[in-house]
Amino acid sequence: MEIENSLIVIESKNKKYLTVVKRDDHFITNDGKIFYNDIKSIPTTIISSTGNEYLVYTPTYKEFVLLMRRGPQIIYPKDVGSIIVDGNIKNNSKVLEIGTGSGALTLFLILILGNDGKLISVDSDKKNQYRANKTITRFISSLRNDHDYNLELIENELLNFSITDIPDDIDTIITDVPEPWEFFINNKIENEITWVSYLPSISQVQKLTNVLKDNNFRNIEIKENLERYWIAKDNILRPKNEMVGHTGFIVSSRFII
Repeated sequence: MEIENSLIVIESKNKKYLTVVKRDDHFITNDGKIFYNDIKSIPTTIISSTGNEYLVYTPTYKEFVLLMRRGPQIIYPKDVGSIIVDGNIKNNSKVLEIGTGSGALTLFLILILGNDGKLISVDSDKKNQYRANKTITRFISSLRNDHDYNLELIENELLNFSITDIPDDIDTIITDVPEPWEFFINNKIENEITWVSYLPSISQVQKLTNVLKDNNFRNIEIKENLERYWIAKDNILRPKNEMVGHTGFIVSSRFII
């Protein structure tokens, strides 16, 4: 395995770091320096300059998106799973994502869709799409096998976007923008489609729900995911004192002819 430029996690007993291997360089942790030249294989264990042991390995998707540098707030992994299921997304789906953001959800979508499906991601900020593309390229490069995917990035304001400009028949629309109802100002859904929106506040949820009803969407569901981890230490099992509470509401619905 080529070590240079590999995406890795460096893990101590209490902390994880995400970095990229750079020969003749080092990474500074809370407990000394990690010299990249000491990494001969992945996974492996190495000793820092202060004698502390670290585990080095390739990150999972979840570790990558939680540890990576990002601009806009990401959709957390606990919500990504619900969005995929509520959106009825399969490996041959044609998905329209409105709000590329930092690319955390975009990345997971292309991992599922591969080359058999299609993802079209719209964002009004060119910097967001540049960041998302960099995020995707970096994670894909860490995979052991080549992963082909079919992604089209479109820079456009939602108010100026027309779904008729897309040649594909879209199966699912996913939004992560503050005002997803603006989609319906210039667009009309006429084919069967699944809609999923991620929204932080209940007032946004209320407005979107009303607009979905006005546009003849059915089976509207509103939910939030609360996640609590447990600690397993020796023979003691107990919940952690802190938990991942509210991150956002997920609103899903279907347009059925």
